[in-house]
Amino acid sequence: MFSYTRVRKTVGIAVALAAVLAATAFAATDPSQTRESYVATLEPICKQNTKANEQILSGVRKKIQQGKLSVAAGKFARAASAFGKAVKQLRAVPQPPADAAKLNKWLGYLDKETKLLSEISKALRNDQKTRAQSLSVQLTRNGNVANNQVLGFEFDYCLIDSSRFS
Repeated sequence: MFSYTRVRKTVGIAVALAAVLAATAFAATDPSQTRESYVATLEPICKQNTKANEQILSGVRKKIQQGKLSVAAGKFARAASAFGKAVKQLRAVPQPPADAAKLNKWLGYLDKETKLLSEISKALRNDQKTRAQSLSVQLTRNGNVANNQVLGFEFDYCLIDSSRFS
């Protein structure tokens, strides 16, 4: 007998399965990639981005304190753009298969960092200093969660250290 409930369940299972397959296909893995070689490949990308964002965000707190919110907003927008490009480069590096799930979760947190940087820029541009401060707290918290996800990798520049940016 035909049942709409059964059809919905079957479609739901198919959609869930497709999502899982898409998520695993999205992450490029390489069986020859080791954790050490992965870290060695990522660190130069992260170092370059960290140095760029140190320069971009230099003096941003002072600009905010001086009420130059539009200048600070521009700095956060540039930092978001640079960080987003770096995350895209990190995603392109094949991952060790054993660490793929952990690394995809970490990359998701990095995507959220990019989004939060953009939201801070938007808040500052709209003279919403309190909103920007709240987003800054979220940014720090998200960075800590991202770092905890990859503690065993012994990253240096790929860990988010908000004290590097002021």
